[in-house]
Amino acid sequence: MAKGASKGAKLIRVPGELVSMLMEAANREGRTFYDYTVEALEQMLKAHEMKQSLKKMVEFYELMEIQRQARLALTPMDALNCLIARHYSEDKEALQQKWYESGEWYGKYLVVRLRDQDPVDVFKRLLAASRWDLDEVSVSKSDGAVQLRCVSFLLPLENTELLMRFLEGVMHSLGYEVRKRECMKGVITMEFEEREKGKEGEEAKAE
Repeated sequence: MAKGASKGAKLIRVPGELVSMLMEAANREGRTFYDYTVEALEQMLKAHEMKQSLKKMVEFYELMEIQRQARLALTPMDALNCLIARHYSEDKEALQQKWYESGEWYGKYLVVRLRDQDPVDVFKRLLAASRWDLDEVSVSKSDGAVQLRCVSFLLPLENTELLMRFLEGVMHSLGYEVRKRECMKGVITMEFEEREKGKEGEEAKAE
């Protein structure tokens, strides 16, 4: 019986490789294998009580960590809507360009940050977990093309247009060009096609 185990402990069949990984993790934290695994199982039960899987909660944490490292600020939507509505009519083009540039930077950050994952797939999950009050996020890929659709029942038209420009900037950095886009209050539909290799370098030289 493992050190620190209670009299009521029972044996559980677990793959040997997983046991080795758990023991290494426990040792790194200076804890006993028993205490470490009991806490892990307790957290799994808490996730179950919240009607969530532990895997989904870990994935959500990873997404929030990406947002934190990108220095994205948590802003009350009412305050953000007020600021946008006040300045949009006067500086519409400047604001849209700023959001596009922010999207470009964010896309480049995702490419660097997600070396072993598909940035488009992760970006879809980031959108679903964002503070944009999106009720629907759909991203599908096929034959070098990406179809993206975002729906919100609360997003004003100004915010919708800015979000569309942000999405365009992100996808441009991920190697895609806009083929089609439609925007109305709370609804964005966009289609992208994969940029030809070498075209981005030609664009940079032209600039």
